[in-house]
Amino acid sequence: MADDKASRKQIILKEAARLFREKGYIASNLRELARRAGIQGGSLYHHFDSKQEILFQLMDNTMTDMVTSLSTLLAETTDPEEQLRQLMRFHISYTICGPDETYITDDELRNLNADNYLQIIAKRDAYQKLFEEVFLSGSQQQGWLVVDHKLIARAAIQMGTGVASWYQPDGPMSIDQISEYYADLLCKGLLPRNSDQPNSRKNRC
Repeated sequence: MADDKASRKQIILKEAARLFREKGYIASNLRELARRAGIQGGSLYHHFDSKQEILFQLMDNTMTDMVTSLSTLLAETTDPEEQLRQLMRFHISYTICGPDETYITDDELRNLNADNYLQIIAKRDAYQKLFEEVFLSGSQQQGWLVVDHKLIARAAIQMGTGVASWYQPDGPMSIDQISEYYADLLCKGLLPRNSDQPNSRKNRC
């Protein structure tokens, strides 16, 4: 029974992400959400207290998963360049493979109440911090030209997020190819201008 309830809750969240993206959080109603989830309207309240709780849970699950998954990947290596490639590969792939959830988490922040907003922002900051730490390591270990770690982290995140708006599975480039291209673009752009020696460690990008 507990497994059935958890499964139904996930279905509701998945349908909520799709509905909120299609119609926006404000214009979406719980009756339609219940219909899409295959349950009676009143049954929603067996799983969630309100539409606000659904929105918060959707965002909280997404950000928790992103922070945890990316932290695990980054722990596999201490090489800043490889970590940068992990960052871009993970972020682009996650954004494309879960577009409704990631879109809602990015676009509907304004509709969270004050307490929920602060909790989600804290997790977004934690996710961005992972990017910042990689750029900081790159500047310390490989001489990357990083003037503002927060700024370049935000730029990298936005670059990756934007791929979901135009990516096509049958397009000319795979997710991995796009990720590598973006990582190269960032890495080469951060190299010291005099790092053109062919055997330079900093020139591996």
